[in-house]
Amino acid sequence: MEHLENQNLPLTFCIKTWMGQREGYYLLRWSHGGLDPNNKIIHILKPANHMNREYTIRNSNRTVSWSNEIISRKNNGNVTRSIRWTYTDKKLTDDDGFRIPVIRISPSSTSLPNIKPSSFIPIITQPIVQNTTVLIEEKNYPITTIPQHVIMALLRDAAMQEETCPITTFDLDIENGAITSCFHLFEKNAIRHWLSMPSSNNKCPICNTPCNVFTIDTKPPLVEIQTSG
Repeated sequence: MEHLENQNLPLTFCIKTWMGQREGYYLLRWSHGGLDPNNKIIHILKPANHMNREYTIRNSNRTVSWSNEIISRKNNGNVTRSIRWTYTDKKLTDDDGFRIPVIRISPSSTSLPNIKPSSFIPIITQPIVQNTTVLIEEKNYPITTIPQHVIMALLRDAAMQEETCPITTFDLDIENGAITSCFHLFEKNAIRHWLSMPSSNNKCPICNTPCNVFTIDTKPPLVEIQTSG
């Protein structure tokens, strides 16, 4: 058990890196990929989704930075290798208090999967003009039902493609998955919690439009949307 405990990484973390000419943080998560011959966890490293949230760089409360060796495999390959990771004195936080530790990984150039735009958080040095409200046309989704076989097919496909919930980054499957009326997939408890918060305005966290939520065992929709017309 000592090997297993020493191998554990935080479920979601980030490393400082560059994407093109922009400096920022690469948001990552890992899933359990079994054990190697020495009974160490094989960490499958995958990009996580920043969910368009705004993060602040803060000093970490850790008093000791320490390192350990982990066994890793990229989600888009079968190479298993040893890498070293070290906690730094920084962390990212958002307005909801979500904390993401900043970790230093070596060698990062060969150990990490390719960076996706949805996993890269740039460092903002100057205020940005918020103009998304004039660029995005808000729409209501009048869908009040989705056939059970359609929900089943979409969730089964998500499980086969190893898709993850954009909120929790947990793997999706038929039992824990849910679909919105704007056809985005989430872990059902996570999207229920999201829509229960007044700040969500009953809007999808992906496309920011009012939505209903459906699972393979839910009739009628969990969230009722008032549409004009």
